[in-house]
Amino acid sequence: MDSTVPTASILYNYDTDRDTFPGLVIARGGSGPGENDPTKYQAWRMPVSTSLELQGSVAVNLWTATKDFDDTKRGAISVYLRAFDGSDYVELGGATYSDATWQGGSPSWVQKTFNVSISSHTLAPGHSVELKVIVENSSDDDMWFAYDTNDNKSRINL
Repeated sequence: MDSTVPTASILYNYDTDRDTFPGLVIARGGSGPGENDPTKYQAWRMPVSTSLELQGSVAVNLWTATKDFDDTKRGAISVYLRAFDGSDYVELGGATYSDATWQGGSPSWVQKTFNVSISSHTLAPGHSVELKVIVENSSDDDMWFAYDTNDNKSRINL
């Protein structure tokens, strides 16, 4: 994760060890911010070079899809924002988005917004803010994620 706006036109396969499709697949059944099965979560970190105060509502925008763009399936995703000091985490807040018709009729990627409430936390220089994403067990299947392209600008609005 970084502060550079993506300009790539091609969505790469970020998990060649899991499947052959562009983007990233996260397996259904994640168990919260402590999930440690690498197939059931994805975490991105961004180090901060100056003090960063986080407070209020933080919007997390993700480009997602149900596996195979299946319009009949429920999707359920949780996101967690965490502070990381190099050895320990501080949970800042989380949000879950669940929808019985995740694709909403779309045969492609759909953007979902998660609003995470943070009471107040200041990250010191050299620490990182982390976004951890899991697919809930209530999802009908695994979920796909697209990011780092001009068309799929997944992001955190700090």
